[in-house]
Amino acid sequence: MEKYFYEAFEGLARLAPGSEPSTKKAASLVSVGKDTNLNILDIGCGNGIHTLILAEVFPNAHITAIDNNQQYLDTLIEQLHKKGLEARVTVLNTSMLEMDFSPETFDLIWAEGSIYIAGFQEGLKQWKPFLKQGGYLVCSEISWLHADPSRESKEFWEQGYPEIDSISNKVNQIIGQEYSYDFSFVLPKEDWIDEYYNPLGRNLREMEHKYYATPVALNVVNMIKQEISLYQNNSREYSYVFYGMKKCNIRNSGN
Repeated sequence: MEKYFYEAFEGLARLAPGSEPSTKKAASLVSVGKDTNLNILDIGCGNGIHTLILAEVFPNAHITAIDNNQQYLDTLIEQLHKKGLEARVTVLNTSMLEMDFSPETFDLIWAEGSIYIAGFQEGLKQWKPFLKQGGYLVCSEISWLHADPSRESKEFWEQGYPEIDSISNKVNQIIGQEYSYDFSFVLPKEDWIDEYYNPLGRNLREMEHKYYATPVALNVVNMIKQEISLYQNNSREYSYVFYGMKKCNIRNSGN
């Protein structure tokens, strides 16, 4: 079954909802010197679409891009070669659950559509030591947009990702991990439909023709189609949300 999931996403520019304008908007909200020699960690970089945007937005930064899918990393390496960016981006086949970077290495940690793998609160906790004091962590995370989502949305997400929560509760979790909350914004519907689901849907239609007599493949296609249909019917209920936070010194109050 796994190979059919990979085939469904083969050749897609984006592996999750998002867009160049949204990535650039989030990057623009990070209060670090864009022209300074920043050290950036891109966690779960996938095929590197947002890695390349970060390289553009932060022209003097060095980026370490990690993922544990070598096929995706090979795509990124090919793009880096074409754009002459090999010296500015280090690509590592590493799991986000097994990182061993030195403490306070990075000015910015970026996790676009990937923190759910570690779990939101666990990711914030485990990655914080890698940030320099005053450094930023920016991630996008699936979140409820209002307090009373439909039953079908709740059942889908509570089974698939129990950590889904409201934006206000996510902000409280950020503060609870002793970050300084800085910003958040909701990804627009176009980031889901135009950038992600429409290209994915074209792949699914090709697979339906190719595997018309292969039940396992058709089961994968139908599972993904159900997810697409759920969003189309309930797009006001949930979305990915970009969250930006800062690592600050925590001072003890009183002695």
